[in-house]
Amino acid sequence: MRLSTVLNQLSRPARRTLDHQRSPWTSLWRQPVSMAMRMPWPVFFLAMTLIYLAEVLIFALAFQLDAGHVEAEGAMGLPASGIFALQNMFSASFQSARVNSPYTLGLAAGQRIIGILTTAMVTGLFFLRFTQVDSPLRFSRQLCLSCWPGGHLSCRFVTTDPSYWLKVSYTMALFVDEEIEPGLWQRRVHPLPLLNPSTPQLHVTAVLTHPLTPESPLVQLGLDAIARASGALMVLVEGSDEVTGSSLLQVHHYRIEDILQGRTFADLVSVDGRGRRQVNLDALHHTVPIT
Repeated sequence: MRLSTVLNQLSRPARRTLDHQRSPWTSLWRQPVSMAMRMPWPVFFLAMTLIYLAEVLIFALAFQLDAGHVEAEGAMGLPASGIFALQNMFSASFQSARVNSPYTLGLAAGQRIIGILTTAMVTGLFFLRFTQVDSPLRFSRQLCLSCWPGGHLSCRFVTTDPSYWLKVSYTMALFVDEEIEPGLWQRRVHPLPLLNPSTPQLHVTAVLTHPLTPESPLVQLGLDAIARASGALMVLVEGSDEVTGSSLLQVHHYRIEDILQGRTFADLVSVDGRGRRQVNLDALHHTVPIT
């Protein structure tokens, strides 16, 4: 499958729903921890509650197989096995209950062990949810190319997160498909050096710029040839959160068709009536022609 086909399939849902181009949580069935981390909070609470309810129901049915050896009074029409499974799971004594057979005793011990493990797992997921740092960057819809050749290729992004990213590094790369043999395609990756490949601190906005020197892969290959080779540009931003030290990573990709020639980004900084400078994040995608 050619690179353009893959990128088109990935970009369509991302452009509609996720500005940061991450996989939606509903597609992460094989990665349950990642799926839990990306669930909306109401869905997350519901999922954790259903885990406990499912375990209580399973053990209630198992206790019901030997209901004669579970001594307890039902409540609200519920069988004694269900009441015992519920209070045994949460170590809560709603009423006195006893088991008097090896089967029910072993089953009760097994439920307590599973309950402890479930509580530890749910506690860990809640801890990860509360400590995760999620400040997705908003990238400009287009890349700006000042002039060809000898100019610069730039992209811009902003973040509304009030905290800082520390020890941030930037990477820009060109992906092209090359037919090394008839019917055999090879994806090649060409790094695009940046004028500002890193910064000790990132806050609010940044512009990444690649100089179009004779050594640039864009100049050597040519935009037309790159377009025919299903070329794509990938931007990667890595850093760490200033408060928790958590690793931060965001990736964004562009098509060759997203490059605007002869334009540059409009200034995000404006001056209000009081003479104070302010950043207008809504102007992220605004560009102006080069005069």
